[in-house]
Amino acid sequence: MSDKVDILLVDDRPENLLALEAILEPLGERLLRASSGDEALRCVLRREVACILLDVQMPGLNGFDTARMIKARERSRHIPIIFLTAISKEQEYVFEGYSVGAVDYMSKPFQPDILRSKVAVFVELYRKRQQLKRQEEMLREHERRALELRHKAEMWESEARFGEIVNSAMDAIVSFDDQNRITLFNGAAARLFGIPADRALGRPIADLFPAQMREAYLERICARTPTKPGAPSSDETRAQVETFTGLRAENGEFPIEASISCLELPTGRLYTIIARDISDRRRAEESLRAQAASLESTTAQLRTANEELHRRQVELEKAMTARSRFYASMSHELRTPINAILGYNTLMLENIYGPLNEKQADGLRRTQRAAKHLLELVNDVLDLSKIEAGKVELKPQPVEVTGLIEDLFVTVRPMAEERGCALTHRHPGKPVRIVSDPRRIRQILLNLLSNAIKFGEGKPIEVISTARDDGGVIVEVADHGVGIPADDLARVFDEFVQLSRTPEHEGTGLGLPISRRLALLLSGSLTAESVVGEGSVFRLSLPAELAPQPAAQEADTAAAAEAERRIERQTDIRGPAERDVTRPVGTDPGPRTDDEHAAAKRPSLATPRQ
Repeated sequence: MSDKVDILLVDDRPENLLALEAILEPLGERLLRASSGDEALRCVLRREVACILLDVQMPGLNGFDTARMIKARERSRHIPIIFLTAISKEQEYVFEGYSVGAVDYMSKPFQPDILRSKVAVFVELYRKRQQLKRQEEMLREHERRALELRHKAEMWESEARFGEIVNSAMDAIVSFDDQNRITLFNGAAARLFGIPADRALGRPIADLFPAQMREAYLERICARTPTKPGAPSSDETRAQVETFTGLRAENGEFPIEASISCLELPTGRLYTIIARDISDRRRAEESLRAQAASLESTTAQLRTANEELHRRQVELEKAMTARSRFYASMSHELRTPINAILGYNTLMLENIYGPLNEKQADGLRRTQRAAKHLLELVNDVLDLSKIEAGKVELKPQPVEVTGLIEDLFVTVRPMAEERGCALTHRHPGKPVRIVSDPRRIRQILLNLLSNAIKFGEGKPIEVISTARDDGGVIVEVADHGVGIPADDLARVFDEFVQLSRTPEHEGTGLGLPISRRLALLLSGSLTAESVVGEGSVFRLSLPAELAPQPAAQEADTAAAAEAERRIERQTDIRGPAERDVTRPVGTDPGPRTDDEHAAAKRPSLATPRQ
């Protein structure tokens, strides 16, 4: 039958090809055989097939490579391919089959009826596409005929309106014959050259140009190759724009821009000039050239400045990356000796190595405070480097905020009682439960409470937690201490900024910057308000649910966190004596969770308010 479509069967085993032909023979289509990938490609080049049944495992060019080459050609990329295999049934092979463009991947043995039905669907789709293609061709032919009719109607209309258009045109239109006599002179031409139309008709065209330029201009105009009526214009024969110097009857010479065309008629050649005065444009072009030169100079300067800025930006990014790596590396390297110092100081202060006099004990206590401060700084620098490098691992889980605040009160109450500060917590309404990282929330609030105690001057400290309309929570930590000047309020969240350096306000200058960055990581915010002499209020706002991290970022963060824990465990590899020294006397060295392990390395995240 003439309407049969081609179905290509590709398999290196003749018995498989014979079986496929037996299955698909009831479809009544033309079945083409190919025993290799190369033969299949040649067949696709020669024939237009409706569907391809392709074996996966073949010597030489396998099924996947064959499919890739078929899909790479624009003509054959839309041919549906069904992979057939008796060996490559694993998921990775199935995935690769679909990734190279297959529409189906069938494993042997398969149901003949199912395969026949699938091929029949693709054959029908192919016929539908061919039918649509024929309909599109018929539609284009119909549109072409309609366009021809419309063009003819427009031609008759244009001829009827030609005289009106010529007379009402804004540009001067002048026609002359091969004897150089003017045959058409519209109103715009009369105004341009200062000659009435009735006086211009029949005059030589040379009268419109200065005497010294007439011969050269006429040679340029008459050198035009004539175009026959109805013939399409080539690049050489179509009207081109040229510039001349015109002659006005009263005002002398002036520049004109004109398009010139030549038409070969049975009665002879007809030249047409469409011209306009470009005096104003010449003046504008001169001005634009001057501006362009100035702009080019400015652009060159800006380009140089941009290149310098880009170079400096690259250098700054490299420096910041190196700084973060240095912070992380040095923080880990410094932890072990600092912990050893703290441990040995503790043992000596507890008279493990013998009694100390008061002066020796005082010196050791000073050393202990300095070492704690240094460890606090190291931990804060490590936290900051982790945040800057995007290596902070968040563990979202339900958090009951009021209970977390009460737990924190237990932690900071000894410090508050030492400073004489009373802690109160108010929460109007029902308890608020959000989904966030409790460890990071605790870290932020612990820093805010520690700062409030340090700068509260022994006055009451109030924590107010309120529910947001969207289900989130706002926690305000208010003190009644010295307050922060308005000029310094914006600086308190900058790294290593300390507004007070007295011993009782000693800190690292990193607590608040770390807290704000953690708040941003939790999809929240941390702001501050203060009045000098009345106190300060730090406001933490958190959403009802932590925004999920992108999958790639989450994987990178988890991998970075695991690598960080391995470094910490390697940093903590010490002998039995060192482990006993750094552990407070009488404590249980039992196993710790990751959070407890990190907390043990961080005695206090409280830093002075910057």
